[in-house]
Amino acid sequence: MELVKINMLGGFAVSVGNTEICGPDTRRGQLWNLLQYLVTFRHREIPAEELQNALWPNGTGNPANALKNLVYRVRTTFENAGIDDAKRLILCKRGIYRLNERIDLWVDAEEFTASAQLATTAQGPERQNALQRAVALYVGDYLAGEIRQAWVAPVREKLHSLYTFCALPLMEQQDENSDWENLLTLAGHSIEIDPFDGDAAYYRLRALLGLDQQPKALEFYNQLQNLYYRERGEKLPERVRGLYFDIIRHMNNIEIDIAKIKQDISEKDKVHGSFVCEYEVFKEMYRVEARAAVRTGQKMFIALFTLADEDGAPPSGRSRNRAMNCLLRTLTQSLRKGDIVAQFSATQYVVMMATRTYENGMKVVGRVERRFRAECRGSTVRLTSTLQPIDTPEET
Repeated sequence: MELVKINMLGGFAVSVGNTEICGPDTRRGQLWNLLQYLVTFRHREIPAEELQNALWPNGTGNPANALKNLVYRVRTTFENAGIDDAKRLILCKRGIYRLNERIDLWVDAEEFTASAQLATTAQGPERQNALQRAVALYVGDYLAGEIRQAWVAPVREKLHSLYTFCALPLMEQQDENSDWENLLTLAGHSIEIDPFDGDAAYYRLRALLGLDQQPKALEFYNQLQNLYYRERGEKLPERVRGLYFDIIRHMNNIEIDIAKIKQDISEKDKVHGSFVCEYEVFKEMYRVEARAAVRTGQKMFIALFTLADEDGAPPSGRSRNRAMNCLLRTLTQSLRKGDIVAQFSATQYVVMMATRTYENGMKVVGRVERRFRAECRGSTVRLTSTLQPIDTPEET
């Protein structure tokens, strides 16, 4: 039999020589699930019961016959493709199954694992080559898309950890060497595989800054921030957040005249409601307003609006997302143009407002609460709030 090439990374495909047996359009079904399992654990014997439990975790009418039928179909598929000795591809003896070790088999996941493991012990150029080969082989997660197979998850997680082990030192080297193009490619590939790879996000931003692509860096930062809040209810990793001001600062490092500066920093659309910003910007504005309050005597207050379910626990999922969108809409419509709003956590917004007295501030807070209840009528999510004066530098 010719070399059988099996791709398990980024999807599943099987080819023999120049003949494709299974590709993206034909890989579904138990027929290929059987082959995937046998390839994954091909260096040991597999009892029939183990295969049956893996393929039919919820049971089937006659698992023994169903398994035999699948084995026959795999052999027939290879035979119909003109493959010699197809009947010897899967061996079975006394209820024990395994792939024929005499078959010339190339599996990308095995090649990747070998390179990654070599990188753990090698030094110098040998280690560098092993890291690069492993990263090149890892085109995607193990059997990406085969989410219904419970046995895939631990294998996928193990190999993804190996990929991270290989990709991170390469990104660190590329960053140190200002190799921005290759860093952008590798970090981008890592994020395609895992959108929540914080290290890859950090280095992608570093690469964009190194290439003077600040607008793209800011766009990516905002997309990433929305993803973390929407899917996980979390802030961005601290190291990623630390790049925010680098992005903003570098966007204004070109000498231009004052008219251009005014045009650049002015709001382009007609202003309605409060000013909404990223929390890192809010912190800086808070410090500026606190300093100004010492000089002018202006009273400034900070309000925290928090969402909770009927039991007092933070809401989650779609319920949280709908309520947070409703709260932001309520804040922008209820507050004045000079008030500043930022999302503090997955279930909280913080507001800075100028008002003469605490009582006036509480009236504003009450207006927000009433409008939220009206906007989110029927929701089980509740809104609570607190209000305190800001601390001026002399008081801290």
